[in-house]
Amino acid sequence: MNERRVRNLEDPAQLNQSKREARIDAFKAGDQPHRCGDIASRITNPEAFATAFARGVEHPEVRAALDSPVPVPRPVTLPISEVLGEDGHKVCSGWQLEPVNGSMLEAVANREAWIAGDRDVPEPRTRPVGTFEGGTVTYVFRPSAAGGHEVITMYVSPPDEQTT
Repeated sequence: MNERRVRNLEDPAQLNQSKREARIDAFKAGDQPHRCGDIASRITNPEAFATAFARGVEHPEVRAALDSPVPVPRPVTLPISEVLGEDGHKVCSGWQLEPVNGSMLEAVANREAWIAGDRDVPEPRTRPVGTFEGGTVTYVFRPSAAGGHEVITMYVSPPDEQTT
């Protein structure tokens, strides 16, 4: 799922197969396109995912963002080991685009062109993320209907040196 997400911009949450193939986001109104950066990642174990969420919302930095008076707080990034323990990286997986001519920006631009039908650019290529050891969990926020803020998404990232 994550490989197709990063390579083809398919939303695995989109249950309608024709909409998934057309790259329509499952949760945005109006058949908006699905977006994805140069990497798609996940916490593979449901219990670990719940633990990362629960420990995250209890963390002082995340708590401060949730309780912040600003319209939308900045995302908070924490070490995976701090949220899931020293072996937490073992329940993380992901796929990333391969750089084109040493450039991830060129890889993303080529993916967009390829998906739009331009066959003069190379077909997007992906590779699995080698390890998430030393990586991070990022919590992203939005205003809550109940007041304050809520976590809209959280995602894991490998150490910086792997993403170039």
